[in-house]
Amino acid sequence: MTTDLYLPCRHSWFLRIIGRSPTMPKTGDRGLVMDALQEVVDAAGGLEYSREALRRAMAVAQEEFDKARVTSNATNWGGANTPAVYYEFCNAVNWTRSVEDRYKDRLQPALLHDAALWGMLQKIRSGTARSQFEDTRLLAKCALHKFTLPYSNAGAKVKDSILTYPVPDRITDPEDFRANLQIASGRHAAAVIDEYWEAVTRFIDGLLDTLYAPDSA
Repeated sequence: MTTDLYLPCRHSWFLRIIGRSPTMPKTGDRGLVMDALQEVVDAAGGLEYSREALRRAMAVAQEEFDKARVTSNATNWGGANTPAVYYEFCNAVNWTRSVEDRYKDRLQPALLHDAALWGMLQKIRSGTARSQFEDTRLLAKCALHKFTLPYSNAGAKVKDSILTYPVPDRITDPEDFRANLQIASGRHAAAVIDEYWEAVTRFIDGLLDTLYAPDSA
């Protein structure tokens, strides 16, 4: 397991921003746009970090399970490291929400004078990450304010001696974890966060490609 905490995507994104003024918008304070964009990218870096932290926690938990020599017919497992996996999952969910929150709270006000450009960015959001942002908003509401997903003291599922960590198919009632225990689709923590990361990567690349498009003037 690597101990290197380097975040290559965050690094690459910041190299596209630092020291360069955006080419869009054509009017207004581009400095405000650049500042806001850096905060959005920094939140995406938080997801990049949390995704790797989740993988590290899962590797530690898997090692614990392997050393325990659990019977081959076991279908559930709860070890000393299981809670850490769910905590890291919630951290990644919250960072994903932060990407959209900063996009709306920081970048949108900097572009109030350019409705057409904001409309372009909204199309990028819809085409790259809308469903993931909607999903994470509900999951983050639970994780931040209501209960640790999928519920406190949840265990892992075991299949072919590999641990996975169930995630509810959908949140129907953020007030009561018992209303959200449908996991028939097989959603699990690592796959959900991988999906979020792929969506956020497309979203950030789309923002940068638009706001730092080559100036043809």
